[in-house]
Amino acid sequence: MKKGRHLAFVAALAALSACRGEEGPSGEDGRKVVSSYLAKLVQAYRASDEEVVDPLVTERLGRKLVGLIGVKRDAGIVLDAELLEISFVGSERRGGALYLETRERWHYRDRRIGTGEQVGSESTDAYRMRYRLVREGGALKVDEVEFVGEPQVGRKVEPMKLDRRTAHGLPRPEDEAAAPAPKPGNDP
Repeated sequence: MKKGRHLAFVAALAALSACRGEEGPSGEDGRKVVSSYLAKLVQAYRASDEEVVDPLVTERLGRKLVGLIGVKRDAGIVLDAELLEISFVGSERRGGALYLETRERWHYRDRRIGTGEQVGSESTDAYRMRYRLVREGGALKVDEVEFVGEPQVGRKVEPMKLDRRTAHGLPRPEDEAAAPAPKPGNDP
């Protein structure tokens, strides 16, 4: 085979494997997605709005974030989080998934919704995390996040003051008292 034909053949094979998706997501692609996810997660916590991260997460992780953010919202607080430091320490492809491990340092404080007043003590924490990324709808998304080892938490855990009777949007007793009584005969 002549040199020119050989190079064309190698280039065609490379293009074919890329089209088939055999290469899969790269570690660099994953680092970009995880970095974007963490930046949007900070915004979601501060705004008490889990939908901020929707484009970057699978439905499975999205449901978990609804619970995490919703519990804080139900308690009348938002999480003011700040990512202080992140380093990517490893990546591995298994099947169609990309796994990335990080070391992270975070600073947290809870703030009262409406006033911004700090609630409880603040904390600086350190974690080693593993992110599982998968392709969904043509995009690389975070599907699962887990701790690798014990997290180093700066503050003692303080139980959140939450009335379970009103958790996740259930009507509050004062809201029910203020609601107009139903008119007779208008029952559904």
